[in-house]
Amino acid sequence: MLAVHEQFHFGPAGWDYPDWKGRVYPLARPQGFHPLRFLADYVNLVELNASFYAPVAESSARQWLTLLEGHPDFRFVVKGWQRFTHDEDSPGTEAEVARWCAGVEPLQSSGRLLAVLLQFPITVLDSPWTRERLTRVRALLPAEWTLALEVRHASWLKPESLRWIETQRLAFVNIDQPQGRGTLPPTDLRTHALGYVRLHGRNARAWFDSGSGRDARYDWHYRPDELAEWTARLKSLSANGAPTVLVGNNHFHGKAIAAVLSLVHSLDPKAPLRVPEAMHHHFPELRSIARPRNPGLFD
Repeated sequence: MLAVHEQFHFGPAGWDYPDWKGRVYPLARPQGFHPLRFLADYVNLVELNASFYAPVAESSARQWLTLLEGHPDFRFVVKGWQRFTHDEDSPGTEAEVARWCAGVEPLQSSGRLLAVLLQFPITVLDSPWTRERLTRVRALLPAEWTLALEVRHASWLKPESLRWIETQRLAFVNIDQPQGRGTLPPTDLRTHALGYVRLHGRNARAWFDSGSGRDARYDWHYRPDELAEWTARLKSLSANGAPTVLVGNNHFHGKAIAAVLSLVHSLDPKAPLRVPEAMHHHFPELRSIARPRNPGLFD
């Protein structure tokens, strides 16, 4: 049986959050501190958010690889460019897509890239337009890259829709999101060798309020019973040793880190996890699973 850290790739969506200072990151940062290198002592994956807004510079990707030299098991998921998923006119020209891919290539060639995440808003239903867009994006991106598909509308749960996703070699992303009319409910579906779970939180009041800011929408601290639902789904997804991604997107005040560490512990209570010292005060439930003196993430 695989150890939980060999089978699960877990961590937060993004790492550049000022509100994490003193809650995840130390208040007093030592010389040379970098949040990515810090996180690599506690999680073994991050989703890169910057790539959604613009192409990432190759030099930035190579810097991240240098920072992670002491963590050979650390992996990335790269969030696909918004042109791919949110631009109704075009996913970009071949030259534009090539520039975007160039920033991701160092992660792929180093073996650090698990997948590119294509995330569509809830307004995007299963339709001929969406399928054509996904087919086109698949053709524009390197064939060897794994693509993960996050959709938020329940129209994608039809058996025929799921079969189509599977034939396109897309990894279906199971999500936890506030529930409302037409929303995709929690699932434990696998359409690819890679399983995937993203936790957005359940702050329905802010989620469906167009005036709410980003922090409010993702401000949710999961209760133990809410996490227990996902422990069962993660065990189902990872049956027979299948690799599985677990990402916390409920980032406000570091709640994403708390959620994924709690879930990994529930999957294997014997797995030696480390917890950032700053989190011990703000998340007392993590004290019982923390092993802060370990020299690395896992012994």
